[in-house]
Amino acid sequence: MKRKAESAAESVANAVKAWPCVDSVVLGEPISEDLFDPYFFLSIDVYHTGSVPPVEARMESFSFGVAFESAQSNRKDRFLAGDIPIRIEYKDTQRIDNLVDGREGLLASLRDSGTYVFYRILNSDILHNRSDWFLRIRRRLEEMPRSFWSLLRYSFQARMEHYLSDMGAAVMRADELFFLISLAGFVRSACSVLFAVNQRFEPSFRLLSEQVRKLPVLPESFPGRFESLMRTGSELSPPQKREIAELLAKSILIL
Repeated sequence: MKRKAESAAESVANAVKAWPCVDSVVLGEPISEDLFDPYFFLSIDVYHTGSVPPVEARMESFSFGVAFESAQSNRKDRFLAGDIPIRIEYKDTQRIDNLVDGREGLLASLRDSGTYVFYRILNSDILHNRSDWFLRIRRRLEEMPRSFWSLLRYSFQARMEHYLSDMGAAVMRADELFFLISLAGFVRSACSVLFAVNQRFEPSFRLLSEQVRKLPVLPESFPGRFESLMRTGSELSPPQKREIAELLAKSILIL
């Protein structure tokens, strides 16, 4: 089954590398050993200069696939190659250069998506390279200065504290929905801070819970408090979770 997935990835790479605009084709995350995992799909990034072909031309290029769908933004395609789900995202090389250089305003660009875009570049399997651009971008990301990580840390810390305040307000108003939204934002921001402290880029949300626990620098009390915030059901009330979140935030701030 894994060989079928590898063959499907190769078919996509062979199709898109014929487009003049394509510089690099990479597998965003390594192929899982468990292809029956509900999270499984082939996530392929196509880095390009200029415009990618229109939807009709792309459908023709992927004639080996079925159930083709394309986002209206023209940035994403998905289809099935046999029984292998494939998702393709098209990324402009100039925009990636601008992100790495901070020309788009680093914090504004990473505020919502975090550093996952950089994680994908560092952890991708290269299927095709037309130039050395992708390898150069990788080297630049591997050599990001300490000031970059400090800037990320303090930005994510501010968001973490903002969500903690929202949790307190939701508790006072007994607003369960706003509390859940604020709790989710707090947990995500806290994880972002911890990845910045460890000078590592953030993985996808599917891998976040697993990888944050393995970071080398964590508050001593992190595992228990993190698990308490993740726990569902009525064991812990919103005020109790708010108190645990505050303790967790304080332990992160002193790292």
